[in-house]
Amino acid sequence: MTADHASTFFLAEVTVIYVICQFFGNFTIVIMCFFIVRGLRHTRSVLNYALRLLVWAMISEVPFYLLFGMRLNILFTLLASLLIILLIDRKGWPLGIAALMLFFPLSWICDWSIIAPVFTVIYYVLYKMQKEILSLFLIPASYFIIRTILYTEILTEYVTGALSIFLAVLLVFVFRKKAEEHERGKIPGLVFYSYYPLHLVGISLLKIIFQI
Repeated sequence: MTADHASTFFLAEVTVIYVICQFFGNFTIVIMCFFIVRGLRHTRSVLNYALRLLVWAMISEVPFYLLFGMRLNILFTLLASLLIILLIDRKGWPLGIAALMLFFPLSWICDWSIIAPVFTVIYYVLYKMQKEILSLFLIPASYFIIRTILYTEILTEYVTGALSIFLAVLLVFVFRKKAEEHERGKIPGLVFYSYYPLHLVGISLLKIIFQI
């Protein structure tokens, strides 16, 4: 995530290092969506979980705005993703899909737009079906399809993006049991939440120092 954001401001897009940094940025979103689904499963209070996401999203919005302009940061997108799978879990598919469709217009001003909610829904569905191995195919495929429809990029960007998503999904699938152990408290939640705004502040300060 840090490499992804930093490369946007400090590296030229044609460099190999830039491509590698963006490659690792795609890893982050897959892991975040995975933890949203696991968070819904393990949290003692969905309301408190959602409020934590909202509070940290609001805290992060100021440094995010300074870097990326008038957009909503990824924590808002993850909050929407959580609410969508919560509706599916508690109220059934019709309301959940309706919420996903209603979120689509708003997603244009959100980091990772509609892609993050779709990843989260796929993880949720496959977890309920106990078919998580299918994530190795469905998540990269959904990424490729959505980006092809919504964005104008060269083919190599689609391919490298889908490849990085596949590798991230593979990493999550292989280490998902270990990831659940960390989610249950081995790493304090404050570390996860506070790192996001702090790294944005750090990049903002570097921009000021180097007058970029």
